Amino acid sequence: MSILFASVIIILLLQLIKQSMDRLHAIILIVFFFIFVQFIIRRQLIPFWQLLEETFRQAPYTKGLLFTAFLLILSDLICELLEQMEYDAFTFVVKLSIRLTLVGYWFNELQPAFKSVLELLERLQ
Repeated sequence: MSILFASVIIILLLQLIKQSMDRLHAIILIVFFFIFVQFIIRRQLIPFWQLLEETFRQAPYTKGLLFTAFLLILSDLICELLEQMEYDAFTFVVKLSIRLTLVGYWFNELQPAFKSVLELLERLQ
């Protein structure tokens, strides 16, 4: 409920700023966006993450899957903001960097399993 209330207040403030200081609107919008995203992450996403982590503690790769989901959500939020502000080149760079981060993470996470599979294949030859 507090998120909804904060959303309404931010929308009203942004409309007021847009009407009175149109030149500063984009900068203030970005500041409000990141403050609001941080607010949502702290109030909703992190507690939900902890609940999921506790619930699925025994499942393999739980933390990795949660980390992947978190980064993809964050990437979508930032890319949507960049697209709205017509920075399409930066949108591509953000998506690419998130994907490379995830590939690097999963490669390190799954490297022991890959080594085991390769050792089994070498024994079979």
